[in-house]
Amino acid sequence: MEKKLEDYFRTFFEEKLLVKIPDRATLSATSATLLLEKRRELAEVEVDLANQREEFQVKLRVLKQRREELMKKEDELKQSVQKFDKFLKENDAKRIRAKNKRVTETELIKQKERDILKLQMELDSLIEERENLKKKVEAHIIYPKFLEKVIKISSEFQNIRMVNNRFEALFHTYDLLFRRYQENQEIIKTIKSNLNNFITDKNNENMKYQNMLASLKIRLEAAKSKTVKWESTWVHIQSTAAKRTLNLGMAKMAIFNLYAHVKNTDVDFDTVTEDTDAQLSTIQEYIMELKEIIHDFKRIENS
Repeated sequence: MEKKLEDYFRTFFEEKLLVKIPDRATLSATSATLLLEKRRELAEVEVDLANQREEFQVKLRVLKQRREELMKKEDELKQSVQKFDKFLKENDAKRIRAKNKRVTETELIKQKERDILKLQMELDSLIEERENLKKKVEAHIIYPKFLEKVIKISSEFQNIRMVNNRFEALFHTYDLLFRRYQENQEIIKTIKSNLNNFITDKNNENMKYQNMLASLKIRLEAAKSKTVKWESTWVHIQSTAAKRTLNLGMAKMAIFNLYAHVKNTDVDFDTVTEDTDAQLSTIQEYIMELKEIIHDFKRIENS
């Protein structure tokens, strides 16, 4: 808003105060007349400016009041929208709960119908089983009569319960013996399997050792043939070892002589080190120093 006001006043002053630069012909007018004219124009501009500023302030207050009214209406509208949105959400929640309840009740009714059908099928099965048992009882009625005849004939049993107890004991004993027989058969089967695996492993091991023995025999023959060759090689080595030892001693003596010459002192043979590599290093350093001296001498001659 302040930016717009500043642009407005700048435009107004440019329109009121911007005058054309006079040419040389008009410069003859008196400065007093021009000064009074400019003061009059400045007074008019100030009056117009004050009027414009007052009108602008009035418009600004009106706009501010309208803005406050619009913001208040906007807040009321937002509250109405929020209330309506809340109302819609509550209705949706009620509708979803009612729908879920209806679905749950429908599923419950279907589950009860399935349960009734299942119970009805179980009832029919039980009725059928009762009829079958009734037929079996009627078919097995002859066995109690037979047992009564057995009791009358035998002096060992006094009633049917004793016969049943003896039968159950014998049946239990038979069951124990049969299970033990099955366990023994499983043990025998396991032992046979272990025996077969053991025989197979031993046969494989025996075959492996036979192959190893044959391989070792071949290696023995090869070793015997190589022994003859290495024996002749050893004789040759022994014959040449003395020569190489003598050459090595002579080389070490030559290195030692060079070392003594480099040191330029009498060397004590009892205290001198036998490290040939160290002696060679000392000789090499001496040779490098001589090369540097010769190089410096040549450079001095050339200069």
